[in-house]
Amino acid sequence: MFLLSCQPTDSPKQLTTAFYHWKSTYNPTPSELELLQKMTVKKVYLHLFDVDWDPKTHQAIPKALIRFQQKPVGNIVPVLFITNRTLLNLTSEGLPDLATHISETVRRICQQQCITIHEVQFDCDWSARTRDRYFRLLNLLSNQLRCPLSATIRLHQIKYTDQTGIPPVSRGMLMLYNVADWKQADTRNSIYDVDVAAQYLSFVKTYPLPLDLVMPLFRWTVVYRNGRFLTFLNNLDRGKLANSLFLTAQPESVRFIANRDTSAFGFSIRRGDLFRTEAVSSEVLLTEKERVLRQIKNPTLTFALYHLDSTVLAAYSRETIQTLLRPIP
Repeated sequence: MFLLSCQPTDSPKQLTTAFYHWKSTYNPTPSELELLQKMTVKKVYLHLFDVDWDPKTHQAIPKALIRFQQKPVGNIVPVLFITNRTLLNLTSEGLPDLATHISETVRRICQQQCITIHEVQFDCDWSARTRDRYFRLLNLLSNQLRCPLSATIRLHQIKYTDQTGIPPVSRGMLMLYNVADWKQADTRNSIYDVDVAAQYLSFVKTYPLPLDLVMPLFRWTVVYRNGRFLTFLNNLDRGKLANSLFLTAQPESVRFIANRDTSAFGFSIRRGDLFRTEAVSSEVLLTEKERVLRQIKNPTLTFALYHLDSTVLAAYSRETIQTLLRPIP
């Protein structure tokens, strides 16, 4: 009896492994397709297009529609990003038409690319002001698409459910990145900061929706001018900044200051511009994956990595990717 009582009570989570594909063109390289096959990745969340507000025409319009150079294969989940300003500007009377346009566009793309729709995911950083419109839109989309819907869930929406509400979908995809304010120059790491995330993660266990989980592989450098956000430089890591003679490293090692006016990285740089490089180490990814999965109450879930791109994946070993995709013991 004593031995039995000492056995761990947590059983391993049953994970369906997945990757996000978030590019303007669907044309995965042979190495990317090989990774999906060798890692037995079961699902790909495929970003189809954005829905944004056009101030000139005063209507919601599709943007960044994906182009296909290959036919997608396997279990594909269409993903749409809806800007919060679309919901702020759209009237309640305009919601049915928007739902119809979205549904028709999704069905048309999937029919053209021979994608069988089993689930559609919606990505929106909705707010307390827009939640009612967003939730009504999701209900309309559910009736028209006639398939389970999922929605991305950010950490602040986990903690402040009394303000942001619970979306009317089958599942939530917990986004474990962009946890801090990238607009602020004094932010340590906006992609993932363990201390910032810790302020929210205890609320995961009480969230009423079944949750899936997506973690970040991407890296970038955030640039500020006169203390204000200027631009993102994707896939620009610390090594490249450290080798740039026009930058002076700061004591905290992830920040660099431009020491003269110049041009590099595709834009004009001014003396005093601040560069902060951000990434998430393999060690942090593995530790936080285990910590968060133990907070999620549902025993079966999809575990996804963001995103499928050879340049992004190059920063991590195959062993790290393989370990991330394994269930926790």
